[in-house]
Amino acid sequence: MTLTIRPETPADYGDVGLINVRAFGERLDESLLVACLRQRPGFDPDLSLVAEHDGRVLGHIMFTPLTLRMLDADLNAVLLAPVAVDPSAQRQGLGAALVQEGHAIARRKGYSLSFLVGHPTYYPRFGYVQHVYGPPVITVAAAGLPAPDGITSRPPREADLPVLMALWEREESAVDFAIRPGAFLLDWLSINTAIESRVHILEGEIIGYTRTALREPTKPRMFLARDAQAARRVAGALAVGGRTLYLPLHVRSASASVFGEPVQQTWDAAMACPLASGAFDEYHAQLLAGQRPPGRVIWPTVFEWE
Repeated sequence: MTLTIRPETPADYGDVGLINVRAFGERLDESLLVACLRQRPGFDPDLSLVAEHDGRVLGHIMFTPLTLRMLDADLNAVLLAPVAVDPSAQRQGLGAALVQEGHAIARRKGYSLSFLVGHPTYYPRFGYVQHVYGPPVITVAAAGLPAPDGITSRPPREADLPVLMALWEREESAVDFAIRPGAFLLDWLSINTAIESRVHILEGEIIGYTRTALREPTKPRMFLARDAQAARRVAGALAVGGRTLYLPLHVRSASASVFGEPVQQTWDAAMACPLASGAFDEYHAQLLAGQRPPGRVIWPTVFEWE
């Protein structure tokens, strides 16, 4: 099959949406995700590619530019998600061609790493390394936490962004694979109405931020605090009714020492592919040698479909 791989244009949006629906079992999630990712300020149309044969679009891949923390420094990376091939054209090399061309473009643009959650037998053939990050959890009993007296909460506002960015810097900047949020409100409000974003306020000042699925009130997806005392106060506000909390804190999160040692995990779908030599190679060497814990990804709000 003779393929043309090129950046998508607005004229392709309908075909791209339909291919993502067909490729993922007639569900809308990936198609909607693609549409939302196009609205991000960092969206790069050069990294949203289609595979075309005889004038018909048969495949699509999207790489989203993100800034990761790695070895205590910023790293320009791309997130591969999603990749879709029309069922009529699967198993003919379209997906592989899209991945390889996307890597080449990202490398020319100066991105040094691609990462994803993907099929463990498919992506390693393109250089993806498994078990490079995972979801740590700290279990926190309600007993001993301060009562939520004086704490109020509300959704974040645009005027809160400098404080939110400072909270993130304190809490997350030492965590490998932490995704640096942008200074725009959409990075702090979930696309999913069943996920609640809140700033926590004491004596008129924001002391923390959480993002929590309403069906899992004890398992916030993000937990940021101003200092150790604020971390305990925010946790106390979440633990109303004596609920045990499960906080997504990494061992290198600033608040981790307040609550104890996290349980650290990785899984074979958590993969990254170096596009250039540098920080990831050193991180991975330290990880394999047991000198550094696996990193942790908190996905941007645009990925919170479930």
